Amino acid sequence: MSSENTSGCGGYRSIHRAVENAVFLMWNNEYDKASTLLTAHHLTHPRFSLEYANKHLVQTLMSSTNESLDALLELYKAADTLCSSCKHANPAFDVGDSGDDDESDGDGQRVSTSAGPLAISKSERKKKKKLYNERRKAAEKAGESFDDTWKLECDAIYAEALFIRAVGQLMMNSYFKGAINLRRAWGLYYKLIQEVERDTANRIPKELAMCIKYGTGTFYVFLALVPSSLMKVLNVIGFVSDRELGERYLTEVFESNGIRSPFAALALCTLYLFLPTGIGKVEETLVKAKRILDAMNERFDKNTHFNGYSNFYYRKRGETEKALEVIKKAAENAERAGMVPILIRYLHADTLFMDLRFEEAKLGYASLLEHLASTRESFAYTGQVVLSLAACYVMLGDDDKALQWIKKVQSMYNAKSKNDANSPKFAARLLSNPQLLPLCGVYMLYINRDLAHMNVTQAERVLRELQRVTAGK
Repeated sequence: MSSENTSGCGGYRSIHRAVENAVFLMWNNEYDKASTLLTAHHLTHPRFSLEYANKHLVQTLMSSTNESLDALLELYKAADTLCSSCKHANPAFDVGDSGDDDESDGDGQRVSTSAGPLAISKSERKKKKKLYNERRKAAEKAGESFDDTWKLECDAIYAEALFIRAVGQLMMNSYFKGAINLRRAWGLYYKLIQEVERDTANRIPKELAMCIKYGTGTFYVFLALVPSSLMKVLNVIGFVSDRELGERYLTEVFESNGIRSPFAALALCTLYLFLPTGIGKVEETLVKAKRILDAMNERFDKNTHFNGYSNFYYRKRGETEKALEVIKKAAENAERAGMVPILIRYLHADTLFMDLRFEEAKLGYASLLEHLASTRESFAYTGQVVLSLAACYVMLGDDDKALQWIKKVQSMYNAKSKNDANSPKFAARLLSNPQLLPLCGVYMLYINRDLAHMNVTQAERVLRELQRVTAGK
């Protein structure tokens, strides 16, 4: 690759400056501003197309509905299709920037800076690929470096879009499609990361290397988090986990402050906060999570996601008042941006339940179900919400009302959601063994991972509550 293309901090050219501001805006709940910056080129430019899909991902993570996931899969499909169309075309890193419509990149290749469409027909794509390969071979024959940064950029975009599509398909129980796309994405990332590791001369722009390390790192830590039911899928595709290497890649990306820094931060916090308790040292991972959460909450003062993750951090420390404080802030930030944060409201009710404030939690769960009934959205955790509401009635002494709700789980749970798969099973168990009903509240604390993280005082309160609801039964 030609070193003449490099500029900016550390000798690297800035290849993502056209989308950088939009990415940071989306993490601060400023979705309209981000959309304005991205929509000008998202139908014609691969990077804009991917970040436009990512904007919707970040925006809809707090709702977690089937409808939003279906729409996301289409957006990522559009991004990877555009990559296939454009990767052998002229480089277009500067689209959207000011300057002349076209300029030389130093190697005689034109770099598009206009807003014109980059997508090309199938026949034109074959022609471009042929010319591209001819230029590459000619450069190799002449002993000259060949700048394939644009192709690497498109391959990285394609891999990321494919990976997110695969995860979405697996979460929707579409195992066949998900497994195929997961295998293809892993194959791409494996080749890309090898190219990055071989690049001792730092010819690959740092921003692009960080995108590749983000995707590869996320893949490597993925195995530590997936449920056992997905292990077979991962084994079939030949995926090998390396959690330590993945964590190192993601930490490097987080500290780079590039466009994948917030994404890497979220991936790391997911690893630290949801890694099974028996794996690793909990206190050490919580310290790591706190460092990232503090940095992200300071950087994005109007965010929802990192405040929401702070809720899990404080719950794991048994600090329910702090947990309630940050989840309220997460909800308020989303609502000020015009969002209805279904997932955040669910987490708020769960935190009230952990604090044994059953009446308030009941109102939160009931309000959430009323909202879902009015919008007809398919929330990823609807069955669990119903079970949680039933548990509130149990703890408040109304077993009849609790049973009424438990009977509704089968018809209300989200059959397409991996997260809701066990809800009807537990409901059926309660209905066939009514003597287990008083234990419903403790079960919800268990599946929410709150029971294991309570301090002594909280645990003693739970024991007293359990003794109260089981007295005479």
